[in-house]
Amino acid sequence: MSKRKTIDMTQGPIVGPLVRFILPMIGGSLFQQLYNTVDFLFVGNLMDKTAAAAVGASSTLITCTIGLFSGISVGTSVVASQAIGAGREEDADKAVHSSASFGIIGGLILMVLAIVFAPVILRVLNTPEDVIPQACVYLRIYMLSVPMLIFYNMLSGGMRSYGDSQTPFRILVICGFLNVLFDWILIVVIPLGVAGVAIATMGTQSVSAFLAAYLMSRKNNRIRFSVKKLHLDMGILSRVLRIGLPTGIQTIIITFSNVMVQYYINDFGVTAVAAFAAYYKVENFNYLPIMAFGQAATTFAGQNTGAGQYRRIRKGAIITTLMGSAVVFCIAGTILMFPRTVFGWFMKDTQVVENALMIAMVSFPFYWVYPILEVMGGSIRGMGYSILSMIIIIANLCVLRISLLAVFSRTFHSIRALGAVYPITWAAASVCFLIAFFVIIRKKIQEEAAENA
Repeated sequence: MSKRKTIDMTQGPIVGPLVRFILPMIGGSLFQQLYNTVDFLFVGNLMDKTAAAAVGASSTLITCTIGLFSGISVGTSVVASQAIGAGREEDADKAVHSSASFGIIGGLILMVLAIVFAPVILRVLNTPEDVIPQACVYLRIYMLSVPMLIFYNMLSGGMRSYGDSQTPFRILVICGFLNVLFDWILIVVIPLGVAGVAIATMGTQSVSAFLAAYLMSRKNNRIRFSVKKLHLDMGILSRVLRIGLPTGIQTIIITFSNVMVQYYINDFGVTAVAAFAAYYKVENFNYLPIMAFGQAATTFAGQNTGAGQYRRIRKGAIITTLMGSAVVFCIAGTILMFPRTVFGWFMKDTQVVENALMIAMVSFPFYWVYPILEVMGGSIRGMGYSILSMIIIIANLCVLRISLLAVFSRTFHSIRALGAVYPITWAAASVCFLIAFFVIIRKKIQEEAAENA
């Protein structure tokens, strides 16, 4: 990872650097999709729908448990990118190492809690009884890898802070192929069932953490990782947590709303649970590229906040939003042209596929809205307003979504009605983020003009 791989987003053209930063992240997101869905491909095609439902039910809980620390990794990226934009690379170095230390400690605590309380939590979520035994096996094995997963997220957040999106992409490529290989060995060659799927994922996530540490430890890096520098610098860590904790809480809130969706889905039985699990896997073809645009917006806003260039932030956010919406419109449109083929990759059961299609036909036509809230929210977080972002997310993707779920479930009691909740809440959140972003930018530009007068 040489310095030429880093991207300075505080000067020169905007589109070129953004595209160079985003493309590896989109490529990485596609391999992350492979990484996350290959388990389900093997399970859906080689096992029964109870096993598929077990992996699906466990996946929602896994996302919830790691959401907090994924948010903190965003805090790491924001603090480090602002420090780099302001020319304080020593602070960026401290932010990465303190966050990595905090993540390892917190990951170990999460791992133990999830392993011990897995059956209780799955029952609280109304998981069907015939699914719980396999879901517990998958969840407990998977959670062994959580400390390494969090550690990787902290280091990759540090890499993105100085514009290096190529190295995380290469790591995801390697681990994506490894995951396929491990799945084949542990499901086809050595038929271990859902345990084999979890072991394969645990192995590849551990490899990704070690690769990130190794590649970031090279001498020519702007931020050089070293085990000896792992410690909790409370001054820097407090800044990371001020931004990262609200972001993490908002991630948990989003996941919690999805858990509530899962709660209502479970009431429809195993077929519906498997259908939503298949839907989420296909949805990732849209969602993961959107995350790449959101992360790019965060890094862009962070570096330019450090440099005090708010007009550039405004222009960059608009460009990133338009690019993100165009890309997602094309991806979602392609999937909707061949829906049964795409969903058939994940499940052979025709009833499950038909149920999944009901959800997709309601939400996918409106998926181009999602980049608006992700990019504008990422820009707001990059400027340091993560609490405001959290409030908007809680209001729209939690309170509004759960309220609509309760109403639609009682009024319509259909899978299609539950799927309609998603685009409605995306649109509401997007409007709020647009208003908040332009109000903040206008204020910052006025302050900047007053200082220069």
